[in-house]
Amino acid sequence: MSRITTTFTLQTAPRGKKIAARLLIAISSIIATAIPAAAQLVFSSDCRNHQPIAVAPPQNAILFTKQPVPHPNGTASIFAINGLDTYVIPAGANSCVVAAPHANDNYCFIARNDNTIDGVGFAPIQNPGGLTACQ
Repeated sequence: MSRITTTFTLQTAPRGKKIAARLLIAISSIIATAIPAAAQLVFSSDCRNHQPIAVAPPQNAILFTKQPVPHPNGTASIFAINGLDTYVIPAGANSCVVAAPHANDNYCFIARNDNTIDGVGFAPIQNPGGLTACQ
């Protein structure tokens, strides 16, 4: 029904409104394809499989999430290769935040105590505060 209404609206709208509506649809399509899919670290106890995570302003943190979601059981450990830090997503939480990480480090998913955790998703974010901190 909404498609019929949209088509009808575009057909009866003045030319300027038609162009604006089509431009809005085109911009929305471009933005949707420009947003990257969620990235994931695969389990690698020896860190052979690692990925860089660039944190650049306005992002100031990294959100790590146990996969598949939701997954509050078990813990998952992520190692920062350059910073030599280990971050743990705690049991009882699906995700955690690392505030103020190194700007350009490589990370690997090195340990888990629940074999149903098959990966760790990650995303540089602007830390809103109030999120569970990684241990």
